[in-house]
Amino acid sequence: MLKLEENEKILMLIRRHWFVMTKPMIIFILLLIAPSIILSLLPSFIDEFNRDIINNAANFLLSIYILTLMLFLFIIWADYYLDIWIITSKRIIDIEQRGLFNRSISEFSLANVQDVTIEISGVIQTLLKFGNLRVQTASENNFVIKDAPHLYEAKDFILKYADLARRQQSLGTQHL
Repeated sequence: MLKLEENEKILMLIRRHWFVMTKPMIIFILLLIAPSIILSLLPSFIDEFNRDIINNAANFLLSIYILTLMLFLFIIWADYYLDIWIITSKRIIDIEQRGLFNRSISEFSLANVQDVTIEISGVIQTLLKFGNLRVQTASENNFVIKDAPHLYEAKDFILKYADLARRQQSLGTQHL
């Protein structure tokens, strides 16, 4: 559960671009179609005597195969959906899902943002306007969200609120 500080608001959520899921979906569809092709060709290679035994075994194995495919699809989708950057009025929270039961959560203050870099490589990323967004903090750490959509808007947004957070922090230290 994400706990926000006092007077902190969620300003933006960044998830990976939808195109990232096209390759796993194509592979999933091909793997889903493959058994029906194999099972349609199988009767020509089996004699009539063993057909009932093989049909029962094939149905059982097909069920396990489809359940396994669905499990892998769920894991890939969960990894895609649960990788998120949350930009609040005070900090950036990076939640990286690595499988079903492995998650890494990092956060850093917007006031510590030094540089924001956009990395776009390839024709598809250029045409669909997505790529990597790299934020460097004052502690020399790099935080990266891979395959982020709307890169230019996100970069401008982060820099705008980082500058605002630095100004608010300097005003707070002047009053002490």
